[in-house]
Amino acid sequence: MVLLKKIFAVSLLTFMSGYAYGASESQSDKAITFPSADLVIRNAKIFTSNTQQLWAEALAISDGKFVYVGDNKGAEPIQAPLSIDLQGRLLVPGLIDGHAHPGYVNVENFGEVSGNTKEALLASVKQYAEKHPEQKWLRLCCWPTAMFVNGSEGPRKETLDAILPDRLVWFESETAHDFWLNSKALSELGVDGATPDPKPGLAMYARDGQGNPTGWVKEGAGVQHFSEQFALVDSSQIQRHKDAVADILSVMSGHGLTAIFDAGNKGYGDHVYSVIASLEKQGRLPLRYYGTYQIFTPERAKRAVAEVKRYRREYGGSLLRFNAVKVFMDGISANQSASYTEPYLGSGIATEPLLTTEELTALLLELHEEKLDLMVHSIGDRATRTVLDALEAAHAEVAEAFYPRVTIAHLALIDPSDMKRIEALGVIANFSPWWFGVESNPVVRDLLGPARYDAMYQARTVFETGARVTFSSDEWWGGDMLPTYVSPYLGIQTGHTRQYPREWWQSENDGIRAPVTERLELEQLLAGYTRNGAYQLRLEGAQGAIEVGKEADFVVLDQDLFEMDPQSIWALQPSLVVMQGQVMQGSLPE
Repeated sequence: MVLLKKIFAVSLLTFMSGYAYGASESQSDKAITFPSADLVIRNAKIFTSNTQQLWAEALAISDGKFVYVGDNKGAEPIQAPLSIDLQGRLLVPGLIDGHAHPGYVNVENFGEVSGNTKEALLASVKQYAEKHPEQKWLRLCCWPTAMFVNGSEGPRKETLDAILPDRLVWFESETAHDFWLNSKALSELGVDGATPDPKPGLAMYARDGQGNPTGWVKEGAGVQHFSEQFALVDSSQIQRHKDAVADILSVMSGHGLTAIFDAGNKGYGDHVYSVIASLEKQGRLPLRYYGTYQIFTPERAKRAVAEVKRYRREYGGSLLRFNAVKVFMDGISANQSASYTEPYLGSGIATEPLLTTEELTALLLELHEEKLDLMVHSIGDRATRTVLDALEAAHAEVAEAFYPRVTIAHLALIDPSDMKRIEALGVIANFSPWWFGVESNPVVRDLLGPARYDAMYQARTVFETGARVTFSSDEWWGGDMLPTYVSPYLGIQTGHTRQYPREWWQSENDGIRAPVTERLELEQLLAGYTRNGAYQLRLEGAQGAIEVGKEADFVVLDQDLFEMDPQSIWALQPSLVVMQGQVMQGSLPE
């Protein structure tokens, strides 16, 4: 990181309207001193994200803050040891990812298995077991949802028992939201017919007609065992995780991200945040990092506030901060744990949200007292409605201004009657726009039916209600593709086109995801990644836009995303990333 240092002493003069600087009234009878700064950039195409001045040509920075934003003529008197002509290149504010999981990268250590048929996949599982007799748990990845889920039926323990009756098998699905265990693994966890589900229908053990667990485990019912059964104790795995986190944060910074919200780490919070805190102490944390405490079983809601406050005390710093709690109000559609107002087709399942309206209202009131915010995972329209109902009830209980800023992430389906309530209740809507392409897997469409499926991800409609919309990556296990999945430019392209990059298509033309009318404008996407993202993290006073007085976070792109082929946006890479006046990635043009 290179600080934009002053090469010679300069004095900052008083700001005057019409110019960023000017002589003070007491000096009006003296010789005029030209204003000065650390850096001046001219001849740029600047998208400021400031609604009062959306475009500019020039800017100046002093002491890590913007002190001039305007046209080239207004910048002419400003003297600086560093002066750059961007020759028309695009400059945008530092970007913000409102829902990410970079601290979780490589926490898990899977045995990789594969197969295009059930028989081939199970053969791969057996081969892996034979090669690794030393492993207590065979923690494997990944079984395809479409291969094993049919209506309310899913994978069964007997299938694994037939090939590995004497080994502990934990087999993760491709979605990372459900798990397949054999009988020995269930016994090791103490799970039997008498074991209560943390949340029936959502965080649950699927059961047969006699109430015995089938081996299919969903959401928090499985996640609650992670940190105990799969604790990070091996020194090589611990180092692998540390290195992976440092690498992906560098990648995210290289994409132009200057702040992220870490939406949780499946019970590994202490381990993850100790790593992030150590990076900050070493001067290796390249962006602002907002952590949280994750609620994936109802029981965890009881200690959420105390835990996030403990994280703040033990790990917090100037860049690593803790201001919010995260709750999984539902799961995902593919395993029927997402909560919809109408049941799933074929199975008739109607999943309830993790917390009732009353339970979530109580949590919101506790957050209000402690001055904390709330992030919610919500896929289905029933889960979203429960959040809105609870927020409305909490507002009614509080005489003064209600403190928590509530962000609902994903919002795959919103009931039309609830659309305007999002804006009316001040909810921040967070979408992961790189999900908006055409899916080749028919599982979710078959479970929801075409009418509901073709009404998903209505981000533009939410925008047009006046609600604040933010954007995110929500990715942590993409392997070699992880640097692409966490790129905001993939999100910008897919949100704008509702198509995946052509290189990913499964046919000559995969088409456009319905509704086509939900394609987002580029200005909307940038607003979500900048000023709205800053609001979500309570950074709006200092970041999120290029305007006088705010911290100097900005990104220079050598291609103009407003002019280029939209199908190429996903491959963009900044030539320069600056945060608080420091060069984080790239180099200053000569």
